[in-house]
Amino acid sequence: MTALHEAAAIGDTQALEYLLLSGEENPDGEDWDWGKRTPLHVAAGAGHVGCVEKLLEHGADGEMRMAGGWTPAHCAAECGSLEILQALVASGVSVTKNDNTGDTPKRVAMIYGHKHCMDFIERF
Repeated sequence: MTALHEAAAIGDTQALEYLLLSGEENPDGEDWDWGKRTPLHVAAGAGHVGCVEKLLEHGADGEMRMAGGWTPAHCAAECGSLEILQALVASGVSVTKNDNTGDTPKRVAMIYGHKHCMDFIERF
């Protein structure tokens, strides 16, 4: 796990931006020991909207896939973060892509009982 992944995991937007501005961290760096999650997957799954927004501002690919084909939208749907789904859409990121088994973020939101996320995703 890189320092950027760690900042995303704990929601430290200040450290995250510092690392991104330093140019030493790749916003799309995959953690191969943790299912190829990028910092954006980590921030989305932890519900840290500020980190998600900073990563997207610095060019993170909102449609990268981790192991199993999950996008950051799947991670946001799992944790029930409507705010992160909205931030992804505002940045032009799809919230409707299938994972490797055909599940969409909407299906993930349904599994976890996040109706507000399901209702939002249905618009796209």
